[in-house]
Amino acid sequence: MAEIDRWWNLHPDLLYQITEHLYFYDDYIRLRLVCKEWNSKLSSIPHHKRNPWLLLPGTTHDSSLSHILDKEQIYHVMFPDFDINDNLIYGSGYGWLITVVISNGAIRMLNPFTKSHLDLPPISTFPDVVRYHRDWWHGGEYVLVELSDGSIYTIDALSFHKYEIWKIVISSPPDNEDFMAVAIYGECGNLAVCKLNDKRWTDIPMEEISPLFQDVIFFQDKIYAVDFDTNLYEFDKKVIMDELGKKPRPQLVPLLTSIGGICEPPPPAKLATHYNCSMNKYVIGCVDGSLLMIVKHDDWAMKMLHICNKFDVFKLNKNSKEWSRIHSLKDFAVMIGYNSSVQIFSGNFSYCKANHIYYTDNQVELHTPGEPSLQDMGILNLQDIKTTNKILSNVEWACPPTWLLL
Repeated sequence: MAEIDRWWNLHPDLLYQITEHLYFYDDYIRLRLVCKEWNSKLSSIPHHKRNPWLLLPGTTHDSSLSHILDKEQIYHVMFPDFDINDNLIYGSGYGWLITVVISNGAIRMLNPFTKSHLDLPPISTFPDVVRYHRDWWHGGEYVLVELSDGSIYTIDALSFHKYEIWKIVISSPPDNEDFMAVAIYGECGNLAVCKLNDKRWTDIPMEEISPLFQDVIFFQDKIYAVDFDTNLYEFDKKVIMDELGKKPRPQLVPLLTSIGGICEPPPPAKLATHYNCSMNKYVIGCVDGSLLMIVKHDDWAMKMLHICNKFDVFKLNKNSKEWSRIHSLKDFAVMIGYNSSVQIFSGNFSYCKANHIYYTDNQVELHTPGEPSLQDMGILNLQDIKTTNKILSNVEWACPPTWLLL
């Protein structure tokens, strides 16, 4: 009996050391189930797994989560009833992945650690869908309206399921009562929102022609979005929450109609003077209440592969009307891609380095979703901008890798 007592009373530090050698979440669950005491000492998600992870989609039901700065930290995750060849990942946040099922257009949220999942409104309920006939002749399953000019056209289901969405971000874990999701969708990069248990997506209307949004975030009870021309927009999340279920007319508040600056090289507005599909913008909320805009520049390479060759970082201080170019993130790092664009304090994470940009490839218009292609992913040290640590640059992915933060 004394021998058994010593095991159930095992010190938490020793239990944590054991978890360091478990690379399957199922094994971690079995460890927690040894006894009530171990279950109470170990959290539902392994403590050392709370670092930023890179999801590497694997075979049909197997994917890997990897600490990209420590190649030995590879954590295999099995997704039940999840076919990686029939799913595309279009977002992540708070430990959840947001996926689109290619075959039927379902939009699902998956937690790779807890195996929990839930559904968001399907892709057939986006505001640009006039009619959807699942069993209609191939090529005409969807009848769509172009929201910018009112033109009507048809498209086949598989293409629509692959190309309709650019990105989806969430405001919080889904168990929060004020949970909301916002999507960039359609040919013109419009915005649509939904709450949990909504039946369809609701458009955020523009007073003028859709500005082709490239990124969107939730920050301090607001929704901020940046368009192709580097204009920043602000929406009141509470107003939208109150209006959902009605005919929404949330007030679009452009913070800066023409972004300028006194720093060289030219401020963000001048970067978008000419159309350049190899330049992506990301907006990020900071702990001090300011906003960052990250501008990622790409060069064309062999086989139409685009390679990131430069980042510009701009900061908009709280209550300021001018962007300032900055050259250091100080003690912070940023993560951009299909994930919700975020700033993180490097001191909170053992594998995350300060003053670094962690990026994955979300150039939707330059890839054929669902077909294997090379992905431009890497880690850039802003202190040494000429050196980029490329990640798995010679591997083709049907479902692009995505950063996952818990």
